[in-house]
Amino acid sequence: MRARALLFSTPVAAVALAALELTRLPLEATSPARLLAALGYLVRSAATGFLVPAAALGLTAAALAHRGRARPALLIGLGIAQSALAREVLIEYPPFAHSLAATLGFVLAGAAFAGLHLWLGSDRVEGRRRVSLGLGLLMAAVSLGVARAHYVVYVGQYPTLHQCTLQLCFVGLSLGLALALVARGAASDRPWGRRARAGLVAAGAGLILLGGLELPSSAWARPVAIAYTELGRAHGVKEALERDRAHLLPTDVPAHRALPPDPEARARFARGSGLPDVDVPLADLDVLLVMVDATRFDRTSLARPDGPTPNLARLAEDAWTFTRAWAPSNGTFPSLAAMLAMAPTSFAELDVRPRFWRGALRPERETAVEAMRAAGRRTFWVGHDHEGCFSRNIEGLDQGFDAVQLVPEERGDPDDADVDARIADLAIAALPSARHFGLVFFVSPHDDYRPRGEGDAYDAELAYFDAQLGRLLARVDLDRTVVVVAGDHGEALGDRGHRHHLSSVHVEQVHVPLVVRVPGAAPRRIDAPTSTAYVLPWLLLRGAPEERAVAERALREDIGPLMRATDGAVVSEMIGPRGQEAALAWPDRTVIYDVFADLVRVYDSYEDPLQRHDLREARPALYDAAVPLARAYRRARFEGRRFRFIEATP
Repeated sequence: MRARALLFSTPVAAVALAALELTRLPLEATSPARLLAALGYLVRSAATGFLVPAAALGLTAAALAHRGRARPALLIGLGIAQSALAREVLIEYPPFAHSLAATLGFVLAGAAFAGLHLWLGSDRVEGRRRVSLGLGLLMAAVSLGVARAHYVVYVGQYPTLHQCTLQLCFVGLSLGLALALVARGAASDRPWGRRARAGLVAAGAGLILLGGLELPSSAWARPVAIAYTELGRAHGVKEALERDRAHLLPTDVPAHRALPPDPEARARFARGSGLPDVDVPLADLDVLLVMVDATRFDRTSLARPDGPTPNLARLAEDAWTFTRAWAPSNGTFPSLAAMLAMAPTSFAELDVRPRFWRGALRPERETAVEAMRAAGRRTFWVGHDHEGCFSRNIEGLDQGFDAVQLVPEERGDPDDADVDARIADLAIAALPSARHFGLVFFVSPHDDYRPRGEGDAYDAELAYFDAQLGRLLARVDLDRTVVVVAGDHGEALGDRGHRHHLSSVHVEQVHVPLVVRVPGAAPRRIDAPTSTAYVLPWLLLRGAPEERAVAERALREDIGPLMRATDGAVVSEMIGPRGQEAALAWPDRTVIYDVFADLVRVYDSYEDPLQRHDLREARPALYDAAVPLARAYRRARFEGRRFRFIEATP
């Protein structure tokens, strides 16, 4: 029967997609036992992830067995419903709810499923077996191709997009295989023979055994499958939330932090911050913090002599240049909030939305800017407002500023839009004669990259920013101003399949330029790891009493306890509802820790600065030493966090 062919094809399709997911694993480190263990975990994940569409296919099988006049209408309705059910998964992530391209895709998928249902239920299957066979195999091939191709689109991001894509592929593959089976005569209206029934029972028992199989390699397979595959990720996130939801997706702030303060925080910070332990007469100096969006260190002239930022390089000739500076996070909101709050991202009082680059810094957090204003400084902020990021999507970062001037930028603006030039003009005009702190935030090279001449578009955007930086620095009194230039986060340019940022905390998204020029200080090039979140507390420790008090509290309650727990690691964090990672950097190694998967990746800082080769298998002693430190970070974050999610999360 056609119904039996579909019932047979459904688990086959699930196993085929699970096997396809195996190609995402780091196969150079696998063995047959590990692959089998990973496949077992992915089969369990498929059983969970495909439960709803499998139930819909069961109803389709029932409709195929039905001989009444209503069968065509039932089959059409079920085809549309199968596409609609996948859409319900997708719109868990709101931006896709009103996407024209996504809506068109679901309409086409629904029409294709409805057509396959009708063709599978018609008498023409027997009459046109060759056409039916070709159509079934084509649908199966297209489904497998789409399932494989989805790994090159938004890799590591938008997990609901990947999950709904796999569900659509699962339905399409099941229908295609069923149609091919019917066309080949493998299933007919006659009862199946004993061998066929025995084979089906044996296949079902094998699936159950495979799904429940626990091997010595299962401990290796589970976190790796969660980290690298979409089926595994969906299942792993579900497991992680069942176990630690209150810590991973908190909706409230604990009345009492379990993480104790660090009474030795100042000494620990002096030893491990990577910043020079020198006297700076901050009370007599102005402070200018220049931020640049989406700028990775290795593309600037600080890393390559022929780079596109010569003005930044000239500033560095008379300053401290930090070659291993890490942003607190991989997006503007969490990174800048951590810098101003002088705390790790998870320890700052952040209200995080499901679109985790949006949110607010709560007013109970006393920021570095408020401390400097309390010490008598004039404070101002001049910067971009890319797509309303600060005027519509981010709140609380203006705490302590006497004046804020934002220059709007929207996608679709003319190619010759001069946002950074306007920012430089406003910043020059805003420089007061009184003692002050200023934040100037340039937008280039944030995507979309504007055509600014020949050559690489990203480098051209960096050059445009650098020209405006040169104009600004020419008007700053460098004899009495501490100048800090830093990136808010990095940028992926195809690295690991990622584009732009907000998708991982690997080096390309968090390694940023950091130059600190202090009047009268000898220039130095510093290779020790540091964080851009350390710069303001380091400065305020050398300031007025009001400034020192706020910095010391941040060290004692936030920075020090995390340094204590992680043996002095510099930490960058990504905190989102479906993806949470941390980069822990020491002088000799860097760990990328997937918090949901509890997966540790270890990289050699000297031999592999681009983090291409995970040393989990090659240097097991290094890996074994990193695991307890990563889990100590996890415990400290759970015990000390102050962030919360402020909208419904999946």
